[in-house]
Amino acid sequence: MISCLGRVLSVGAVATLLAAAPVLAHAETSPPTGAGVANQVEQIKMGSLSEKTVMSAVSSAKPADLGGILNYCIQSNYLTASEAWPVLAALNKKTNDVPSNSKGNMSYADGSTGLLKVGGKAPISLEDASTDIRRAACAKVETRAKSLL
Repeated sequence: MISCLGRVLSVGAVATLLAAAPVLAHAETSPPTGAGVANQVEQIKMGSLSEKTVMSAVSSAKPADLGGILNYCIQSNYLTASEAWPVLAALNKKTNDVPSNSKGNMSYADGSTGLLKVGGKAPISLEDASTDIRRAACAKVETRAKSLL
């Protein structure tokens, strides 16, 4: 009788764990909520990057960063694809930052999302700059990319 009770408890314990698993799994994959998220959102202000900061990042960008940002600028329609795409293709061919195998360059990937590295600091996002600054930065990126060819 005691062994039977032990099995019932074991099954009951397993059932409890299984019932709680979806809740625990959901908690791990759900985004954080509450004041922490509100504080993070308040720190990211659209248009908060100065032209000086953005242009300095573009001036010091490495070729892989330039290629990625150029891709971002084309995809975001800040540059005309028919004019900028051949520059991007030539830059990628020269730097091999987008090889035919699956191993790409993380700087290129980051740049393609609008992220620019500034020295050893955290990257900045062009999305945090005004539209006018983004357009000017994209024009400068294209000019720098052409100079590398």
